[in-house]
Amino acid sequence: MDNRHIDPTRHEGKVAIVTGAGSGIGRATALRLVLEGATVIACDVNEEGLREVTAEAGQGLEPVAGDLTQQAAVDAAVAQANKHGHVDIVANIAGIMDSFVPVHELDDALWRRVLSVNLDAPMMLTRAVVPGMMERGRGAIVNIASVGGLKGGISGVAYGVSKHGVIGLTRSTAWTYRNAGIRCNAVCPGGVETNIGTTAAPRSPWAFEQYQPALATAGRMAEPDEIAALVSWLASDEASNVNGAIITADNGWTAG
Repeated sequence: MDNRHIDPTRHEGKVAIVTGAGSGIGRATALRLVLEGATVIACDVNEEGLREVTAEAGQGLEPVAGDLTQQAAVDAAVAQANKHGHVDIVANIAGIMDSFVPVHELDDALWRRVLSVNLDAPMMLTRAVVPGMMERGRGAIVNIASVGGLKGGISGVAYGVSKHGVIGLTRSTAWTYRNAGIRCNAVCPGGVETNIGTTAAPRSPWAFEQYQPALATAGRMAEPDEIAALVSWLASDEASNVNGAIITADNGWTAG
């Protein structure tokens, strides 16, 4: 992390829930928010990753291990945040890929798992925190979507549908609660150096061949903290008039 760009007072006094905090963009976001003054409830199903990020962060980060596709884990994360009185920020970052499986080769288990992690979990956590944010008259939610939520030719069907859904969730939330002081925005990264690649190994050579022309134009991979910096800004008071925005962070991949 480039500490030259850290503002230690940006999120002073705020409480944030960050999902996927055990690795990749989630880890970078959790660490950045702690350095910028927030108390971070770090959530992940990966307990080893949570132990590592907790040790690195020191004070200000509180781990909650669990599968956020399950209501009990969502409740546990929100309860931990509410020990500090409120939830100011939610960063829905946890996600998996789908091995580039096309619809005619898709099985129900893969479809349900990808949609559950990538779309159900962000919806469930958003649903859980919005009432408290409405009561306080403020709150910021940042969702990680993907360029795969803007284009149909760079992922399998389950991943693409889930990320299109995240964009829909973002826009609906932003519009519905804009007069209640709640902002909701989405970041659409391109390629990022994370361990999401463990669910990206192509299962269908035929389908992967179809995606190659688009994937070949992706350009360089981003570092997780490049995305985390944008998440932090969108969650901050500096972005007070940014609501319902779908922002690409893809080195111009979708501009061509």
